Amino acid sequence: MSQNGFEDPHGDEPTQQVYIRRRIFALLALLLVLILLIWGFVSIVRALSGSSKNTDASASQTAASSSSAAPFSDFTDRASASAHADNKDGDKDKDEADNSASAQASDNAQEQKKEEDAQASASVEAAETPAAEPTQEQRTEDAAASETATAEPTEEQSPAVVSACSAADMAVSLTVDKNSYGAGQFPAMAVTYTNTAGTPCTVGGNAGAVDVNIISGPAQVYNYAQCNAAAIDPTEIAAGATDTKVITWDRSLNVLGCGTKRTIQPGHYWATASVNGVHSKPVRIIVTG
Repeated sequence: MSQNGFEDPHGDEPTQQVYIRRRIFALLALLLVLILLIWGFVSIVRALSGSSKNTDASASQTAASSSSAAPFSDFTDRASASAHADNKDGDKDKDEADNSASAQASDNAQEQKKEEDAQASASVEAAETPAAEPTQEQRTEDAAASETATAEPTEEQSPAVVSACSAADMAVSLTVDKNSYGAGQFPAMAVTYTNTAGTPCTVGGNAGAVDVNIISGPAQVYNYAQCNAAAIDPTEIAAGATDTKVITWDRSLNVLGCGTKRTIQPGHYWATASVNGVHSKPVRIIVTG
């Protein structure tokens, strides 16, 4: 507002910051216009250059096609009279050559048939001729071969005999199913034996079998094998294998005889197992009633 109380028609002068911003915007707009003009000019030049190259290539291909096509290239001469005469002479010579080849082939076929007939006749005569008798030398060789084939197997071929398990290759142990037994309870004893050797061995047979012996102090009370003396076949135990047999004691005093009805009294007893004569450690059996 002026000093006289009237407003200035031109308004306030712009500040320096506003002036700088306007100049920057104007420069950016000018730069953008220049970039668009340059891009348009380059595009027009490229389009004109590509069109010129395509036109030149098409013209060169057309010229090459025109120059490579020779005049009258597909023209074919008619056969002359002399060529026709030559063809007739050639056909005549060919017929004569065919006749000669046919005659020669017929002769060859007849000769081949004669040879086949001769070979067939020789084969029939050879089949009808009896085989020659073998000489004395041949008979001797055949007899020797037959004796060799039927000879007994050598010691290396014979199967290896498995020996009985011994203390050197077997471990035996005995366990019972309970710590103590009351009235009417029968001890069950498990005999376990293991082949500790690197080769198989057998249990049973002449070496004996599985047995359990029970004592009370120094007195003999029970022996399983005494009343179970039936022979058993040898059983092979593989190397490292384990087998177990369970024997139940009916608490009888079979030391008095296998048919006795007498039974033991309560007390402590010691049982020992044996397999092929190899013994286990003693195991205590407590009978309470």
